[in-house]
Amino acid sequence: MSLHDVAISPPSSGLSFSARVENGYVIATLSGELDVACTPVLREQLLAVLMPTGSRLVVDLSKVSFCDASGLAVLVRTSRRAILLGGTLRLVAPSPAVAVALRLSGLLSQFDIFPTVVAATTHQRMAKRLPGTSALTAPRGNAVRMWSAAQAGSTTAADARGAHSLREAVAALLAHGDAWRDADPNRRFTGPLGALARAQTDDDHSGLARASRSLLAALNQYPLIYSPTVAATASDLRRLVDSRAPSGGDGK
Repeated sequence: MSLHDVAISPPSSGLSFSARVENGYVIATLSGELDVACTPVLREQLLAVLMPTGSRLVVDLSKVSFCDASGLAVLVRTSRRAILLGGTLRLVAPSPAVAVALRLSGLLSQFDIFPTVVAATTHQRMAKRLPGTSALTAPRGNAVRMWSAAQAGSTTAADARGAHSLREAVAALLAHGDAWRDADPNRRFTGPLGALARAQTDDDHSGLARASRSLLAALNQYPLIYSPTVAATASDLRRLVDSRAPSGGDGK
């Protein structure tokens, strides 16, 4: 098989992809943000290297800076495809962001996880699967850019400019409510979207910040059907809220 470095094409996705063959395995390296914005192209890239002659796939996640449930869903589907082809999918060195996403989503047990590419591709002696929560526990502090349910309850003081930017991002998201509903057939986001709408109507900035983080926490747990509009509005809101995250403490 002949593989060469390729880049995930949509600039807004913030994810790059490269692949090579090593010890009979296809090694795919991801770098950047693994979220709803990148899912259609990433799925195509992984399926392009996953074929009957290259069904043993190793995905290096050490350079992934952000991960949500939609990104993980691509890995789950790719793993199922690899198994159907008689192969396997192994994960290598999940970054703290990926480790948190795997733990929150309950997907740790579905993957074989290895500390290095060498360990994942060794034929003679399989590396032992890393213990779930003990090996993949995120460090304390603010090193991991993931909005958990606990973080969703905290607010930060924002200046007038920040409040205006947040209102604009939420307004853009709510303007495409139909697209969000279409992307959410299980209606997991109905509550967070309703809270956003109420806070926007009441011009309640603290409530808007809480509702925004609640929506982002839901994105970490529940995958969405890909939609360019949903991907763009979710990414814009996440980056705005993330840029205003407190540098320490709870921000009160």
